[in-house]
Parts: sequence; structure tokens; C-alpha cells
Amino acid sequence: MQWLKTKRTELISRLPTILDLLEFFADGEIRHEEKLSGSIFQCLMPDFNQDGLFEIVSNYPDGTDKIIPLSIMNDYYRGESEPHFPSYPSIYRSGMTENDILIERVKACELELLIETYPLFKVFKGGISYQFKNNSTQIFNLSVDSEALAQHYGIKTDLLDLTVDKFVAAFFATTVYRNGKYIPVDPSKDDMPKYGVFYDYMLVEMSLETKHIDPKLRVVGFQPFSRPGEQRGYVLRIKQGEDFHRICRKRCYKFRHDAKVSELIYNYTNRSNKLFPKSILEEKTDKIRTSKTFSRAALAKTKERYYPNLNVNELEKVLRQANIAVSENQPVQFSEAEKKVELKKWQERGFEEFKKVVIVRTTFTGDAMGTNSNK
Repeated sequence: MQWLKTKRTELISRLPTILDLLEFFADGEIRHEEKLSGSIFQCLMPDFNQDGLFEIVSNYPDGTDKIIPLSIMNDYYRGESEPHFPSYPSIYRSGMTENDILIERVKACELELLIETYPLFKVFKGGISYQFKNNSTQIFNLSVDSEALAQHYGIKTDLLDLTVDKFVAAFFATTVYRNGKYIPVDPSKDDMPKYGVFYDYMLVEMSLETKHIDPKLRVVGFQPFSRPGEQRGYVLRIKQGEDFHRICRKRCYKFRHDAKVSELIYNYTNRSNKLFPKSILEEKTDKIRTSKTFSRAALAKTKERYYPNLNVNELEKVLRQANIAVSENQPVQFSEAEKKVELKKWQERGFEEFKKVVIVRTTFTGDAMGTNSNK
């Protein structure tokens, strides 16, 4: 037994640190940029000057306009400070019963109903006017992904978080969540992991027929609430029993933890504050997560979306058995005063901040010789 422990320690010591992996990915980005330099495809890809900004993409396959985070590579990262084999989304992890899954789904639907009453939800859905450099304007009807927001704010879903920012993934790879907050990993402590994993997820080939890049992968991006934007977020839907570790199409890298490196990355994110900005939705979601009452509207939405073949009374019975009541009213709401404050923030600062980080890249739609071209 001691031999196995010694051997394990020796193997972990040979692994790279997360900084070694970040350097490897950075070198890949530089080579990618150099390869595109001067190419006719250069205009199709973001450059280093645009890395970190967001782009409005019109006419997504679902018929909406979306704000996506720009990145040099079409790679999607996920960091885990402690390996999970198999790697399941939170709603399907060990200990979750079918009744637990139902309750989490009702919570997600309750949050969706709440978000639909948020003032900026109507601003995004109603259309935001963007003025181009030639003074022409276009109205973008932006989508709000309530289910992905539920995932980002701690409700269990069948979505797995990914990011196009390797440094964001590195944060989650080098921290653990203890007592309601993230802290950097110190492998010298007995209760801390000794190594982690860093996933590099690659897209499937684009289908011109369906216009989908990956039907299970979707952008969270820039939302009316800032956390997903700061985390450059995407989500991947995982079926029950499906293992992300097995379906990851590119690489899974193991790395050894180093206390100084973990602290460095933790400080780089302003001790996690940059990735977890305070928002009113965090407070509201926490109340939904701990609530012992759900609305009848949320239960009906849950049945329609997840349990179409079950009677709503059967679902309500499961909730009652878990000491959860069903009410005609939403248990958590925005007050009129809160709505006014949030709308005022957008009008005074929010829209200006939006314009600083969100760009529209014009595209060429003429022939190859440059005649009959459009913006």
C-alpha cells in the first residue's frame, strides 16, 4: 500500500503545472495568429485586439441574435481541480434521486419566470439599436438564456460549464469551493486535491444544412446579468449517463497542483471577485434554491418541458412529500423599487459599458473580385 502511495506521488510530480498548460495554449494561439496573418481567412477570425470582447451574431439557428465572447481559437475549456471520472453535470451526480432532479428542474423554471419580469429582459428581447461606423443602424433582438443562468447561479441542471477563456478555466482548475466561497488549492494540506484536469473541447464540423456547429453546445455570453459574461461562458448539454470525459473530442490534460501557482491565478481574478460580480440575481436565486414554496406556473412549465407524459398532480405530490408547497404566486419576485433601480443603472451606465465591450464585425457579401460588395 505504501508502495502505491509513493508511486502515485512520483507520477503526480512529473505532471506539468497549470502555468505550463497555459503557456502551451498561448503558444498555440500565437502560431494560429501567425498562420492566418495575410490569409484571406484572417477577417473571419478574431485577432488579439478583439480577444476578450463580445460580438453580436445575427440570425442564430434558433432565430435570435446572440452576444458571443470572442476568442482566438475555436476551443472550449473546462478546469476541474479534482478529477471526476465519470464527469457528469450537477443534476446527474452521485446522490441525486429522481425526486431531487424534479425539484431542481422546478427551481430552474421558477428562476426563468422571475427573469422574465426583470426590466433588462424586456430591453434585450425588445431590441437594442446598434449604430455602425457609416451611421446606419440595426435593431438586434437579443436572447436571454434563463436555463444557463440557472446553471451559473447554482441551480443544478444537465448543463456543463465551458469557457473560451483559458484563464477562467484555470481559475476553476486551481480552486475548491468550501463554505460558500472559492479558495486556492494547497496540495500540502491533507484535505486538498493533489492534481486536477484541464479539458480542451473541440467543436464538431459545421453542418451547412442545419447551420449548427454543435447542437448540444450553446453560448451564454453577455447576458443582462454580468457573471456569465465575465466567465466567457458556454454550456454543453449532457444526457443522463453520458460522460463528458469520454465525449471530449480533443484532449484532457492532467496537471499537478502548486500552492504558489494557485494563489497567483486566484489573485489574477481579484481573489475571485472578477468572475463573481455581485448582482441582484444572485440574491434572488439563493432564495429560490432554499425556498420551500414554488409557484403553480413553474410546476406547469416543468411538466411541459421535462415530464409531458405525467400528470401535474403526480408532480405536486412529489413536492408535498418533500415538504414543498405549491402556491398561486411566485415565491421570489423583484419589487417595483428594485426594477426601477436596475433600469436606472442600465440607462446611466449599463448601455455605455455594453457598447465598450460589444462589437459588430461587418462581413463581405460580394463576389470574390470585390464588385457588388455589401457591408
